[in-house]
Amino acid sequence: MRFHHFYPRTSNIGDHFVQRGIERMVRTIVPDATFQLLDVNSRGENKKEFGLTRSAIQNANREEAVIIVGGSNLYEGSLRWPWGVHLEMGALEILRSPLLLVGIGAGSAFRSPLHQPSSRARREIKLLNDRALFSGVRDILSLEWLHKLGVTGATLMGDPATFIFNQPLQRNNETGHILFTVPPRRFWSSKQKFLDVHLRGRAVFNGMVALARRLRAMGNEVVIACNDSVDLPLAQRLFGEVVCPRTPEEYFSLLSKSRAVVAGRLHTAVVALSMGIPFILTDLDQRTHGFVRTYDLETWSIVPDRRNFELSLAEQFNKLSMEEAVNSWEGFVAKRNLMYERAMNQLEHAFGSIERSA
Repeated sequence: MRFHHFYPRTSNIGDHFVQRGIERMVRTIVPDATFQLLDVNSRGENKKEFGLTRSAIQNANREEAVIIVGGSNLYEGSLRWPWGVHLEMGALEILRSPLLLVGIGAGSAFRSPLHQPSSRARREIKLLNDRALFSGVRDILSLEWLHKLGVTGATLMGDPATFIFNQPLQRNNETGHILFTVPPRRFWSSKQKFLDVHLRGRAVFNGMVALARRLRAMGNEVVIACNDSVDLPLAQRLFGEVVCPRTPEEYFSLLSKSRAVVAGRLHTAVVALSMGIPFILTDLDQRTHGFVRTYDLETWSIVPDRRNFELSLAEQFNKLSMEEAVNSWEGFVAKRNLMYERAMNQLEHAFGSIERSA
């Protein structure tokens, strides 16, 4: 079975984590699946051909390929585009291939409510969901957001990147390093919400720098990583030596050697959960908060605070090494496993419908 997967192929490696998660789920059901990876919008590698155009849909029809649209915050828009999926008007009228929406979520700016879509985005989001054989949503907040738009057929499946490995909780791992992932540079300096970013966003960076220095002074091995090459200059200026893995596999290898994670990036925490590695996650925006809400991770998340962030981060990290933390993390891994089972059942049902209609 052939699949045309449209996703944001950006410099942010977290977008590629989601692609790996979707592919892993599909191959569990269809072991001989072949994937063609395509840009869902203009942020990706191909600046000339992207999105669900008539040409792209004709290609899928001709190859009898299943179309998957799946990635991080595709329901979120900006001033440059109405939302994350480039949809050519009228293109879906010629669609004959099955269409699956997998693990899509909404998002927001720093410490802001969920994105409010334009009237055009509302029409297109509803149209795409109406034509989809399956619509799986990344988190609870995104599902509620879709329901308010009148999209009732979508269902909660979780972030596909949480299902890449499905490993048990790591216990008593004292030999690995402590991994810090640097937040996006837009939380250090931004024209939007300038004062909030300058005060609370920078407090996050400064608190992480202070904790990394303290842990090193105590004899711990600390590794600093960035998820996007555009963040590297700022990260090096603040933290010193920083690694920036070029492929998801390099990142997974780095993460697998970690005994704990301090995550300034959502998808580092997402994959850490997949590997059973305890973490602290900075709750910076609604995409992060949706993940926290979905897995009841409030105990291990921390919101920006210009006065107390450094102290709160240090206190939460100290709790990670306590015996009482083990039971809570066993519960999170168990919930991940239940969500994986549910998501796989949903996909298997969708593939069964495809086979019956073939």
